[in-house]
Amino acid sequence: MESVMARLLLLAQSTSSASGSGEGSSGGGSSYLVLVPPILMMIVFFYFLVFLPQKRERQKQDQFHKNLKKNDRVVTIGGVVGTIVNIEPEGKLITLKVDDNTRMSFLREAIQRKYGEGNEAPALKETPK
Repeated sequence: MESVMARLLLLAQSTSSASGSGEGSSGGGSSYLVLVPPILMMIVFFYFLVFLPQKRERQKQDQFHKNLKKNDRVVTIGGVVGTIVNIEPEGKLITLKVDDNTRMSFLREAIQRKYGEGNEAPALKETPK
């Protein structure tokens, strides 16, 4: 972060010295002060619009993963739908029952959401007869 600030300050200094014909050394110091508020505003802007929502979403997803329990019907990030039949004691691996004789192991982080939260679209729309 400091290197970006240093580069911006050097760029501002070089443009002010190139465009200023006959400015003294006292005018160069004020150009730094002019750049500080916009840079601070950009940092605050990115914090509230990018970093804070990502942090909230990550906390929400972590809480969801902690609350998973046996017999929950879930969807993985790959789109596999199954029912949780086993959660290892360490909590890293989850075994899903996908079909009657098919069980698959996934990392806890590979579980995207619970199935049936209203996000699924019907496969075929029924037409009235």
